[in-house]
This record gives sequence, structure tokens and C-alpha cells, in this order.
Amino acid sequence: MNIRNFRLFAIGICLLLVLQPAAAAELLTRADWPAVRSGTAVVRIPALQRVMRQFEGMQQGVIVIRYPGGDRGNEWAVELRDWLVALGIASNQMLLEPGSGFPDTMVIHVKERSR
Repeated sequence: MNIRNFRLFAIGICLLLVLQPAAAAELLTRADWPAVRSGTAVVRIPALQRVMRQFEGMQQGVIVIRYPGGDRGNEWAVELRDWLVALGIASNQMLLEPGSGFPDTMVIHVKERSR
């Protein structure tokens, strides 16, 4: 098994372990993240468009952002959260969690808010 296939296999296993069955996770990589950021650039990211469609389809949804560890990963997740707030998502409708399991990759999904 080459490294690319192994990485895809590992991503699949991690997603199965960390996500609820109904949630479809999206991967956001550094390569997907625009160098020059604006609201327009952020809303054009296909993974975020899919997450937003899922979020809008739930009455009590929460966007879960699992980010790579370390200061750099945390800063990236906070920046994404800030952009989503600027675009109209309340900060209490998002949950940042360390440990995406992949360097330079965030795993984002939507789940129902716990009651």
C-alpha cells in the first residue's frame, strides 16, 4: 500500500471513529484555504459550502471544527470561526476541538445540539 492510499485509508477510519453516523464530514486542507482571505473567498470553498447546506438543514445544528494540534492549528480554527461569525453564524453554534488527526487538515461536520 503506497503512502497516498494509506493516508486515505487512515482518514476514512478516523472519520468513522469520530463522527456520528448521520454526519457527513468535510476535510479542509491548507491548500484549500485561500492565501488572500475575504468573505467572498471563504464562501467559495466547496467543503464549507457543503457544511453550510447541512447546517442550514438542521434546526439545532452545531458546526464541529476539529483542527490539527499546536498553535498553528488553533490559530487556523479560530480564524475560520471568526470568518463564519462575520458571515452570520453565531459563535455558540460552533465547537472547536483539537485533534483532527491530520497535519494541515481540519475535519468539519454538523451535528444536532445536545439537549
